[in-house]
Amino acid sequence: MWSLQWEEALNRAERALNDMRLQGIRTTAPYYRQILQHPDFRAGSFDTSFVDQHPELLEYSERSRPEDVALAIAAAIAAHAGL
Repeated sequence: MWSLQWEEALNRAERALNDMRLQGIRTTAPYYRQILQHPDFRAGSFDTSFVDQHPELLEYSERSRPEDVALAIAAAIAAHAGL
């Protein structure tokens, strides 16, 4: 994401990650959300060693929203029924 202001670029990146909808496969989107929310990253206080310095960010969980699960189930039922 880009912007002339750092905070706006962070907000756009978070919005893009939150708008992404993939079901049935694991993604690294939760990992990137954690990076975007880290205080050092948000403050712009990072360099190329940021990932190495923060291995705790790799311990993320991917949570499915109930409405996304319901949508996936509805799509599977419709496909099975030939709709």
